[in-house]
Amino acid sequence: MSSERLYSISELASMFDISPRTIRYYEEAGLLASETRESPTQHRYYTNAERRRLKLILRGKRLGFSLQEIKEMVDLYELNPTGEAERRRILEYADQKLQEIEEQIAELEMLRADILANRERFLQDPAKKE
Repeated sequence: MSSERLYSISELASMFDISPRTIRYYEEAGLLASETRESPTQHRYYTNAERRRLKLILRGKRLGFSLQEIKEMVDLYELNPTGEAERRRILEYADQKLQEIEEQIAELEMLRADILANRERFLQDPAKKE
């Protein structure tokens, strides 16, 4: 019998300030796996490894990665955390995300400049107020 700590779905949800439905969704999407204990309620339990995996999933979501990207990165990391091919692929995802962020920043800076220019024109030209 294993003495590994198991977490209920409500414990994990509380721990990460997410809903149990979110955890079930990640499980349905193949990102997490649970154990079901034989009992009248058939509760789901998660190992410490799944708790760590959920932490990585949530970090990936916060950083803007898709669930498919997160799944591949987490799977690669768990397969071989020190492997060169795995690290290269994870770095490719990071570089791609950084490029997307740089493009979004450039677009936002252009939008900001347009709004400021229009605002200034509006303030300078009293005829535009009507």
